[in-house]
Amino acid sequence: MAKTNTIDVIEASIESLPLIDGPVFEIISLLEDPDSNFQQIVDKISPDVALRFLNMANSAGSGHEVRSISHAVRLLGYREMQQILVTSILIDHFTKRSEDFSFDKFQRQAQFCSAVSSVLGQILNYGKPEDLFTVAILHNIGKLIIAVYFKDEHKDIIALKKSNDISSREAEQEILGVTHAEIGELVLKKFNIPLDICDAVRFHDATDRIIPEGSNFQLELISREAASIVGNFTLPHEADPVNIMERLKWTIDPGKQMCQELLREQLRTKGYREVFPELLKHASALIYRDLRRILSER
Repeated sequence: MAKTNTIDVIEASIESLPLIDGPVFEIISLLEDPDSNFQQIVDKISPDVALRFLNMANSAGSGHEVRSISHAVRLLGYREMQQILVTSILIDHFTKRSEDFSFDKFQRQAQFCSAVSSVLGQILNYGKPEDLFTVAILHNIGKLIIAVYFKDEHKDIIALKKSNDISSREAEQEILGVTHAEIGELVLKKFNIPLDICDAVRFHDATDRIIPEGSNFQLELISREAASIVGNFTLPHEADPVNIMERLKWTIDPGKQMCQELLREQLRTKGYREVFPELLKHASALIYRDLRRILSER
């Protein structure tokens, strides 16, 4: 299938997205309204979204158990709540239209990637953990879209991967003429997601990407490395991504110390943008080491 035809079908499908429940859009509108308050948002939250807020708030590392929605809303802040809602909208919309796609596996892999991405971000003192969360949860959404809107091609892609022992990216390119990463970027742009997040999704599996000056190189590099790490491990069905996050917490402090020492040494002769990939490499090596203790490599 030609790339332009694929994109046309995706764009036409996206036009149906307003089928999403109205209350969710009301919450997003409140989050964008400078005159809104936390209680107005709490009053609009549905049970499924409330559960996501509570889970996120209790994973935020505040040191206190978060038991109320109002506490979770205040702890998370407007920007992170908005991104949680957007991810909820996208995932819910496409999974409701999927018949033979393993959403459980998809979701668990996304949560695993979120855990790894979060640890990398903490080691490297990245200042926007909510962006890392968004990219981690949505970086493979293009695969879900292919499964929903290109069912026959999805089967062909899986068969081609197995028969030729090639990557998803290569099989998608051959069958569709476009990759899941490109499709994911297209959908996120339609939702007016910030460009740096779109770029991080678009290039999460890139091998030859030269990041332009002025781009958010940290978000893109951390997200790509997290996706790469996750792709190299098998996540057993009984494994809980939250427990993996707990196990990896012990990696954070020694990783921070190592990167801080390396940063002080390297900044004498190099700029931060030049040093960052090396810091990321060291942080990634620590996470690989600790994941090998609890998971099997592919």
